[in-house]
Amino acid sequence: MSEPLVIIGNGMAATRLVDGLTTLAPGRYAIAVVGEEPSLAYNRVLLSSVLAREVEAKDIELKTAAWWRDRGVTLVYGRRAVEIDTRARFVRLRGGAKLGYAKLVVATGSEAVRLPLAGADLPGVVTFRDKADVNTILSRARPGARWRA
Repeated sequence: MSEPLVIIGNGMAATRLVDGLTTLAPGRYAIAVVGEEPSLAYNRVLLSSVLAREVEAKDIELKTAAWWRDRGVTLVYGRRAVEIDTRARFVRLRGGAKLGYAKLVVATGSEAVRLPLAGADLPGVVTFRDKADVNTILSRARPGARWRA
């Protein structure tokens, strides 16, 4: 029987870990990957290329949905992990759902830093960290567009 493994974080580190585990120890783990963003894992380094319209957002995905499915990985998109109970061995997701685990990996990366400067919290000031930020910038940066919150 496979050990339940929950990975919190749906980015480059989680993808690499799943690739390694499913190659070196196929079937050993029943893997669930939890990601707050509502999409497949992607290469954040290439977000500037998406912003520059040099590539499409789909072109920076690390692995296809079929790749994850073929490895038996359960992807939990658009759900934030809000609690880890190490005694009862579960992760609670926003909305209340629980995922039990035998092993847990936290691979959440970093968050965008907002500089502690006057005006940093004004409407129209956005970070540049994920696909949602790129979409916000692109929607507001078209010719003739006015920045509004």
